[in-house]
Amino acid sequence: MAAPLYDAHNHMADPALRAHRAAIDPRLREIDLKYAVVNGTSPTDWPAVLELAKSEPHMIPAIGMHPWEVNDAPTDWQGQFLDALDSGARVIGEVGLDQSSEGYDLERQQAAFRWQLAQATQRNLPVSIHCLKAIGPLMETLRREPLPKRGFHLHAYNGPVELIPELVELGAYFSFNAGQLRTGKPKAPERICAVPAERLLIETDAPAMLPPKGLRSFDLPPSETGQAMTHPATLIDGYTAIAHLRATPIESLRQQVASNFESYFLS
Repeated sequence: MAAPLYDAHNHMADPALRAHRAAIDPRLREIDLKYAVVNGTSPTDWPAVLELAKSEPHMIPAIGMHPWEVNDAPTDWQGQFLDALDSGARVIGEVGLDQSSEGYDLERQQAAFRWQLAQATQRNLPVSIHCLKAIGPLMETLRREPLPKRGFHLHAYNGPVELIPELVELGAYFSFNAGQLRTGKPKAPERICAVPAERLLIETDAPAMLPPKGLRSFDLPPSETGQAMTHPATLIDGYTAIAHLRATPIESLRQQVASNFESYFLS
């Protein structure tokens, strides 16, 4: 019997996805989703993440101050963060560093990231890290700061292939999604193939990271703002594409990812 599927990173509490849950849920059952990590990005969506997890136990709640949100963070966000941990959050995420957006403040991002990383380390909680055009500052932090004994998770890893061995030594798990296989991302297959099997996870990042048409077994209508959205059930397409790239039987990949996910997020 094939192992079920696991989504290491999505945003199922996003209102744009919640509006389509009646159509999404049967498709998630169809692909045999067992668990998904649902990430928050600021105090504005943490309550929705926690509420979703209470009603759907296969959704694992993650709360974090995303680097895009740091500039607008309320003064008491750390207190709200600790309250959310006490209210059932089981993962810290999505956190990290990002120098791609206009007006970014790396110093403030680093302060928020290091504080949240310290919370994960003190509690030995899983932590899901976003990094975009900031691999140097990220490595600086990972090399000097205490890290959770269970390691850390690099979501949609897009850093240098050459850093993967060092990151593994530091405790990294790496997740990838089908959206990373769009035209114009030639390094993604090399990264996917370079990660050791025992550190590989698969994600969707839904509703973001729309996969190419050939890797979209399921579709959603655009959001109210006209933004194209990734259907969470395209997780199966990510598994299929990654198995092909790694020349691994899909049954073996499913079993390996199941073992990795449960070891990292659930142990």
